[in-house]
Amino acid sequence: MLWDLKEGKRLYSLDAGDIIHSLVFSPNRYWLCAATTAGIKIWDLESKVVVDELRPEFPEVSAKALVPYCTCLCWSNNGSILYSGYTDGIIRAWHVWGVR
Repeated sequence: MLWDLKEGKRLYSLDAGDIIHSLVFSPNRYWLCAATTAGIKIWDLESKVVVDELRPEFPEVSAKALVPYCTCLCWSNNGSILYSGYTDGIIRAWHVWGVR
């Protein structure tokens, strides 16, 4: 749910379809990104639609192994790169300037 803190009103809800581990707003677009167990969703907050879903490819793992998932997000200063930290200890960089 997104809230207007000045007015104390709920604006609207966006469905991630999964557990959300981290949220971050884009520094130069009206976007909200959510790190979920399934991947990263990027919403355009004007249209309220998902403009991209980011999912890294992982090597095949055994049935007992857990697939890594994103737990934190951070934008570069100019908003062209989204950094994501995963449970496998790797930080991945996503170039997203062309998404629209």
